[in-house]
Amino acid sequence: RNSPIVLASAKYNIAMNSIINYFVALSRRLAATIPPPSEKNTLWVLPGLISRMVEELTTTQSLQDMAILTVTFVLVMELVSVSVYHIPKGLTSSIPVRGKHLDMFSWKDYLFIFVNKCMTGIFVYCYFGYLWAVRKVEHDHHDHHDHNHNHVLRQHHDRHDYNNEGEEHFSESHCCNGGSGIWALEDLSLTNTILPIPVLLVVYDFFYTLLHWFLHIKSVYAFVHKHHHHQKAPSRANIDAVNVHPLEYFLGEFNHVLALHLVVKGIPLLGFKGMDVSSAGALAFISLGGILAGLNHTRHDVVARIPCLGLSKTGWTIFDSKHHDVHHRIPQSNYGQYTVVWDRIFGTFREYDQNDRVNPAYQLDPATGKTKSFKKE
Repeated sequence: RNSPIVLASAKYNIAMNSIINYFVALSRRLAATIPPPSEKNTLWVLPGLISRMVEELTTTQSLQDMAILTVTFVLVMELVSVSVYHIPKGLTSSIPVRGKHLDMFSWKDYLFIFVNKCMTGIFVYCYFGYLWAVRKVEHDHHDHHDHNHNHVLRQHHDRHDYNNEGEEHFSESHCCNGGSGIWALEDLSLTNTILPIPVLLVVYDFFYTLLHWFLHIKSVYAFVHKHHHHQKAPSRANIDAVNVHPLEYFLGEFNHVLALHLVVKGIPLLGFKGMDVSSAGALAFISLGGILAGLNHTRHDVVARIPCLGLSKTGWTIFDSKHHDVHHRIPQSNYGQYTVVWDRIFGTFREYDQNDRVNPAYQLDPATGKTKSFKKE
């Protein structure tokens, strides 16, 4: 009964409960800084969120919470990077190195990586903060703050109701037109957790493809994106992925918030009315994004295909890490991050050619991760 194993297990449970309770309290404090749901069907929730964040983060407690949030997600990113780098070894073949590998980082590389990692906490706060700000509010479950806020909105609506029949159109189940953020565990479903993921990926990559193309414009390239292309043969997974100019990292990360907004609230021009997205689905989206971005910056040959029911022997390729390897060697192609569907549509797609010349001197030493001739230089 008092064996070392039992005592160690008890201490472990106590420690885990303390950690969980701490992060639950931290999440509640940060959630309290987020504006309540709004009826406006616009992206102006995000600027309001950032303004509120700047105001709230002047307190010592909020600064401490944000610092802990940042450190926590940086550690998670490191775990993802290490996993993406090591797990596929032995399970997949290796992509031959055709471009010059960046063996040693400069002070600028280390600085940019550090700054970008420090921005992670702000991005996570705004990303999930937006989903919380457009959450589904049920009459029996919202807190006192939301109740008072909805009461004010109801009074405002009553004063400005121009419906001829005088009917009230205020809805307590949806904060605005389109879908909502789903947070209650009992409300999780395949339609608000799994279904939004491919939609989010496609919407995200549409804007990322355009952004990436813009960063390659000659008059812009030298100031921002050129730094990332010092690496012709990425290999360090997420470390190489985040080795970009901080402005580019900021735009790329907050593009996830834009994608989340458009998927939840809809795209009227396309007749898309939006859909509910759960917190689990939103987490899965950025987690999968981190994994795919990491794989794009390794030498692992990873391909994901969907069977085409006899239309193709190999199926339809939805992800291929070799496509981004092509981009690092031939920059005016394959601008997509998670998929090249938009490159195919825009005419910027370039297929990987396994017959391209391979320079033996550029190959990497598995033991060091650097060019085999690095020690001789």
